[in-house]
Amino acid sequence: MNEFGDERKLKLEGLLDPETAETAARIILDAEPIVLGITFWNCFRPWDVPERRICDNFFFLTVSGEERVTVNGEERILRRGDAMIVPEFIPHSFGLADGCGASQHFIAHALTGDVAGANPFGCFASPFLHPEHTEAVLTRLETIVAVRNTSPDAAQSAMKQLFKELMLEEARAGRFRFSVPRRNDGRIALALAYINANFAGSIAVADIAAHVRLGEVQFRKLFRREVGMSPAACLQRTRLVHAARLLARYDLPLAEVAEQSGFSNECYFSTAFRAAFARTPGQYRRYIRGR
Repeated sequence: MNEFGDERKLKLEGLLDPETAETAARIILDAEPIVLGITFWNCFRPWDVPERRICDNFFFLTVSGEERVTVNGEERILRRGDAMIVPEFIPHSFGLADGCGASQHFIAHALTGDVAGANPFGCFASPFLHPEHTEAVLTRLETIVAVRNTSPDAAQSAMKQLFKELMLEEARAGRFRFSVPRRNDGRIALALAYINANFAGSIAVADIAAHVRLGEVQFRKLFRREVGMSPAACLQRTRLVHAARLLARYDLPLAEVAEQSGFSNECYFSTAFRAAFARTPGQYRRYIRGR
């Protein structure tokens, strides 16, 4: 009993088992998807998207009708409120189910914010899910699309939060496991922080090595052992992910996108971008925006 009456604080320590609690904490702290675009579609026969692999993570949620989808060869029929989440480069297809003449759905594209970490979109036990509060999710998606053009930052922030909530919902049901790679050398954390803070400048691997006070050869070996990729590849991927984000959000000239992403040469930027995303920067901008 206190001044407000009979109220008792509950810490809810036993609500989650230790593994689920750790997963939830990691989602809250470390799952930072970069939302590139979200759109709403009306589709009619003969609409059908054959099997493909794309360079970003793909979210698809059916609003009406019946839609046939496949992920890695596994087929499902999606109805209102059913969703699929496909990690980057995983084969998938979608189209109208037999006997269905029209459908509606939301789609969203996202990249993994931590290029040197685990991809949270690949941590779902199944690519197929049904959000617990379906109608609330649909209403939020409608709002996100409605404000997308007038306030893209707000729309993308809201979609990122929705992704994290779906991850938490699946984690509490035991259908999502996300862990941050454990690295034994603190100099790697310093190197990654340096890359994230300076990728837009004209830095090279030698500069990163000098920042953590290692010789370049020793640093390259240590980085690859701890991160699983070369420091040059990590720096390049960080720059390309930032470029993709700019292309999705803003109508900047390609030369400015290249410069803000750390590329001194627009031609080299376009070549590197196409190699990574299978589209030129201009094609990618139109693809993400659904134009």
